Amino acid sequence: MAIDEIKINNDKETKAGSDISVIDIINMMLTFWWFIIIFAILVGGATYTYFKISSVPEYKSTAKVYVNTEAQQTSTDVNANALTWAQNILPTYIDVLQSKEFLSKVSDDLDNRYSVKDITSMIDLEGIVDTNIISLSVTHEDARVAYLVCSSIVNNAPTEISRVFGGGSTKLTEYPEEAKEPEELHTTRNAAIGLIIGAVIAMLIIFLVNLFDTRVKSKDELMSKYGLPIIGEIPSLDFEG
Repeated sequence: MAIDEIKINNDKETKAGSDISVIDIINMMLTFWWFIIIFAILVGGATYTYFKISSVPEYKSTAKVYVNTEAQQTSTDVNANALTWAQNILPTYIDVLQSKEFLSKVSDDLDNRYSVKDITSMIDLEGIVDTNIISLSVTHEDARVAYLVCSSIVNNAPTEISRVFGGGSTKLTEYPEEAKEPEELHTTRNAAIGLIIGAVIAMLIIFLVNLFDTRVKSKDELMSKYGLPIIGEIPSLDFEG
């Protein structure tokens, strides 16, 4: 056999020995399944404890406002065209109700106990699909505060809409109420996410450790990696002095 041919064969064997197949990765994970489970439980437990201790219960007050846009419509079609027009203009109404000028009035209405920035962080406004109804939710650590802010917004909305658009009106379809129970903290969901993340990190650690571990642990591993026959084994001998 020529020297070049021997070199090529050795290169192929070395490359084959450095490759890690999917089966190898699966065997890695099965061998260290206990580490994956323990690590996942530790991360999941830590995540659950963190959110359980640090999360503050919050209360939500909600309302729904119907916006009548007839004063701005130019179409005589009160069905499809009118509804489409209302849906297109609804984001503009929401922007008005989220504006600094309007929220300043809400702040004044609440004796300036909460700044515009505070109120902005509490509220969430969105249009309900295929309607001209605005859904409003206000979230706060105090149920009474959430209710008062929500009530002030819906009470001041008609005047602001009429002032800005020179017409149109609003009507409450769902009145705000003071929440009796806090919102769900989702600690269980966060713990489940922590379990998954922990398992993924554990598998990554196992993979990296095995990737950089160049030791041959058995004759079967030597044969499978390099495809070379085993001529003989030297047993491990313990010498006693």
